[in-house]
Amino acid sequence: MSVPFVNASVQGELSASPDQIFGQIPASGLDGVAFLDFAYESAGYSTHRVDGLLVGTWQGTSHNTWRNPWHPGPEDRPGDRPTRLTFRDGAMPDERADERIADAFVLRGPGFVGSTAWSGPCRGRYLAYMPAAVERMIEAPLSQAEIPTLTDDLSERMSVFHLLAALGQEAGGHDTAADALLVDSVALAVLRVSGALAPPNPRRNAALTARQARRVRDLVAARIDAPLSLREMAEAAGLSEGYFVRAFKGSFGVTPYQYVLRERVTLAQSLIRSGTVSLGEAAKRAGFPDARRMGRTFRKVIGRSPTEAARLQRA
Repeated sequence: MSVPFVNASVQGELSASPDQIFGQIPASGLDGVAFLDFAYESAGYSTHRVDGLLVGTWQGTSHNTWRNPWHPGPEDRPGDRPTRLTFRDGAMPDERADERIADAFVLRGPGFVGSTAWSGPCRGRYLAYMPAAVERMIEAPLSQAEIPTLTDDLSERMSVFHLLAALGQEAGGHDTAADALLVDSVALAVLRVSGALAPPNPRRNAALTARQARRVRDLVAARIDAPLSLREMAEAAGLSEGYFVRAFKGSFGVTPYQYVLRERVTLAQSLIRSGTVSLGEAAKRAGFPDARRMGRTFRKVIGRSPTEAARLQRA
């Protein structure tokens, strides 16, 4: 019996629920962007209809028993074979199905109807965008968007793979909600490197005005202890998200997400150095979900744990 599913702007049926979910970010509260990192241990299939946008990667294993899930029966062929991925566009005949070995990248635009089959163990990561999220990021009505349907070798789209893998680390293993600014930033970057969003004109230098930069700095300072989205930062500057990211980096030399992380680390260092608050309280005041997440960010940004950083500053 198949299992119906709905994930943001994507809906359809699965041959079975995933055997493992490594990370998941629902669309609610994140401006219409959802993420799922999952795995199957055996062959299966899914059908799907996309109303907004879907970008994903598949990874298969290289040692398994191959079986075609579209033709169940005594067709198992034991052997050392990689997982075979079969992608079908509902508008095309079966003989035009796109088959890939082990790894693949997929991009599905609004109105796409199709199916995917896998012959053995595999892992998938997907970002699903609601129509309003796509329109906000491409800065145009969805009806005017020219988003191609693509299926490609994953080796040709490793930038997408690394972005989704990083998002999977953020989504998995935490009791707290994912960082909205990180999800927004990755979602926009994925649109660009996947081919869904045209790259910016390299000749156009982007930078914030002094007033825009001041308004963004003030917003970050005022909201340092609370979640902050890319959309809110862009609105403070009166710019679209896509142009804001380029202009912000042109002015500050880092992305909005990197800037906010550094500001939070700086505040947390000051609080820890004062010796008047616990690590948990310092994390809370600096906008980290907990001391563990703060420690991980410290190591990423400055290469030391919070206590090591404080000890060195006192020396």
